[in-house]
Formats: sequence, structure tokens, C-alpha cells
Amino acid sequence: MGKLLAATCFVAIAALSLLPGSVLASAGAGDTVRNVFGPDVGLGANQCRGACGGGCPKTCRSEVRFECLGDTKLRRVNAFICGTHQGCRDHDDCLDACLRNSPEDRDCQSECNAMVVERYGFDKSTPWLLGKGPYDGEITFEYTRYAPEAPEPLYRCPPGAIRQCGADGPCVGPNDGRAVDAIFDSYPAASTGAMQISGLRAGPLCDAEERVCEQSLNIKVGGDSRCPNGPCTRFGLEFEYRNANPVAALECRTSTRSNEDDFVGDLIKLGGDAIAEKDAASGGPDPEDGLGQLLGAFSKVIASADSPEDLQVTITPLDEDGNPDESRRVGTGADGVPPPIPTSVELPRASGRLVVQMYQLASGGRRGTIKERRVTCTHQGEPVLETVFVLRY
Repeated sequence: MGKLLAATCFVAIAALSLLPGSVLASAGAGDTVRNVFGPDVGLGANQCRGACGGGCPKTCRSEVRFECLGDTKLRRVNAFICGTHQGCRDHDDCLDACLRNSPEDRDCQSECNAMVVERYGFDKSTPWLLGKGPYDGEITFEYTRYAPEAPEPLYRCPPGAIRQCGADGPCVGPNDGRAVDAIFDSYPAASTGAMQISGLRAGPLCDAEERVCEQSLNIKVGGDSRCPNGPCTRFGLEFEYRNANPVAALECRTSTRSNEDDFVGDLIKLGGDAIAEKDAASGGPDPEDGLGQLLGAFSKVIASADSPEDLQVTITPLDEDGNPDESRRVGTGADGVPPPIPTSVELPRASGRLVVQMYQLASGGRRGTIKERRVTCTHQGEPVLETVFVLRY
């Protein structure tokens, strides 16, 4: 019991270091700010500076709206309305100032954590870790891109749909007037020689997963298909592309935001990210520190996932000669099961048509769970596309 309590406290203390910071000073209660990020160090610049919790925690309300640009394009604005408190803002300002002045200082997070605990008490500081109150107000954070230097994507209405500005939905059908999803169009700031796509469609797959049946970012996860690791729902992307180098693959990443509360999973994820961020900023633990090296390696595995459900951990025992015994390998990434969102997609030629197949396990959420899965893909380091699926269980 003592070891379990110590381990739990260790993860909790490490995870406190994910409380956000701000570039200059945290926004105040009642403010609305756009594209404000923390210092771009460690694992990257956090969002929602001044909110209680790591990054933009689940306790924030999320809203999406579109702004009209030119004659046909749309700008997607993702807004997070988050609880804030002077204690959270003090922590953010402390952490950002330290990271801005000493980006390799491994003590920034622990010093700011200690300051908040000493000033406001452990009973308040602990709930702030997961974005909970007490609050003294709310801050609205608007984002049109997902990193300080990331390109801003433009969206459009699907073919045949009508764009409407200033209404509840950005696009409506030409006949029935029902709202339809706006879809990714392009990155205006992308290099002229970069891979480009057109005619993007996103939605459920059909015809042996060879095409997108209908344009719909809302995916009902009912387990109507069979995947290697259980009942699932299949969906994906379909588009034409050009200017690609077929030697290099299309690289995709995903991030997940859910209304489901997973306290233990979130705590482990926050703790792992905190250790990885600290190591990234400082250069890692001492080579002679075996425990530090082990924790660092484990934290990198945790940080490689965008949410607890994406965490892929395998254990391969050694045989009597000290060699890995693959037949006894166990874990979430065992048996060669492909990830729900592919991380690498081969390009058969320099131009053509491509279908990127994806799936979601029916066991991935309880009835009523809603998950937003944002997918971004790059080619040779250049951004190619992004889209956000809404998975409903």
C-alpha cells in the first residue's frame, strides 16, 4: 500500500507540471484571446494559457464556428471556454517566465508547483491539476491553428452546398437547407512545391473500404464492422493528390478530446507528459541515473500517445539466452494490429487518388460518449491536410 501511495503521489506531483503558462501574462477572467500559446520548449507550446488544468482540459467547453473569407473560403475557429483562478494564472505566469528565461532549467515546474501549493494550499492545487475548481471566472481561448508556427488551414463547403456567413452552420444543402459539414480545403502558406490535395471527402467507408460513402464528419460508432481486435466502425478520407514524392510516405497524427472522464488514465498521461517535457527541456536525466533513464523511456512512450486510449505499450520477455522472445510478446501493440488512425500511408505514385482507411473500436467508449479525433497529415515535413471527426457512441 505504501509503494502504491508513493507511486500515485509521484505521478500526481509530476503531472502538476503540466499546468499551463503564457507568453507574457495570463489572460484575466472574462477575457477572450486568440492564438495565444506558451513558450515553445520541451514537448511544444501549450494552449489555453491561464486555464486551470493541463493545456485545454476536458473541463473546458468546446465550440467550433467558422468565419467567411473571400468568396468561397472559411476559417475554422475552435474556442475553449475554461475555468480560471488567480492561483492557476499565478502558476502559468511563473512557469512561462522561467521557461522563457531558462528553457533548459529542470526546476522551473517544481518551483512553480511549490509556489502555488504554498500560496493556495494543497487542497486547492490538486483539483486544479485536472482543470477543476474552485474558479474565479472563465477565459475564452480561440484558436485558428494548433501551434505558434503552424499554418492556418482554410475550409470550404462541399460541392453543391451553399455557404452562409454569420449563421449557426457555415454550409447548408442546396435543396433541403440542412446544415452540412465544412471540409478542409488548403493551407495557403504551404510551399508551392509541396504535396497538394483536392476534392477531399471524409466519412464512413463502403465498397470494401475503397471509397467514402458520404461526406460526414459525424461518425456513429456502433460496431457494425469487424476489426482484428473487435467490433468496430470504419471511416476515412478520400482525395486526389499531386506533387508527391512516392518514396516518402504520408505521415499522419491524431489527437483526441473526449467527454468521458478517465481519472486514472488522464493522471498517468499527464504525469508521463510532464516527465517527458522536463527531460526534453533539460536534455534528460544523468546517464548514471538508472531509474531516471527508465522513467524517461517510459514517459516517452506515454507522451507518444495523444490520449490514454492511444497508448501503445508492449512487453517482450527474454529467452534463456537473453534474446527477445517475440512469441511471448504482450501488450496493446502486440500481434501487429494496426492503429485506428494510420501513422504512415504509402503513396503509390506522384499523383492520383488515395483512400486513407481508419476505424474506431466499439469498446472504446460507453454509450453516450463523444470523442473528437483531429487528424493531421504531412508529407516530407510539409502540411497536407487536417480534419476533425466527431465519434459518437
